Amino acid sequence: MSSKWWVIVAVILILGAGYFYIQSLQNKPISSPQPTTAPIVSPQESSPSADQTQKNIITITAGGFSPAEITIKAEDSVTWVNSDSNDHQVNSGPHPIHTGYQPLNTVGLIKTGESKSLTFPTTGTYKYHDHLNPQLTGEVTVE
Repeated sequence: MSSKWWVIVAVILILGAGYFYIQSLQNKPISSPQPTTAPIVSPQESSPSADQTQKNIITITAGGFSPAEITIKAEDSVTWVNSDSNDHQVNSGPHPIHTGYQPLNTVGLIKTGESKSLTFPTTGTYKYHDHLNPQLTGEVTVE
């Protein structure tokens, strides 16, 4: 009977180790520059209103991002507006691993007519792409 208990204890330990291993993979730190403050992503259900600042707007169409390259100041936000009839998904480069700048992966899916914004607190150059159409690429330079 004592050998059955050892088998049960061994199975529990193996399952527990597997669980913690999987959790460590999901929380693996990225070696790229990280912001000192948390990025702010603000999904919006419609296009920007007239009273919203029209600076740092990137329009998404079937042809790509316009402008494809933008330069902003630290702590400024960029807003992606989907003007296409198809959904688009903003993710950090390179495709498909999205490890360049993790906060860009929080922008995510932008449905037709919607917009999403991301604040960039740290200087650097951040490449992104449309995960659903990887040939569509863009770049945010933060000064």
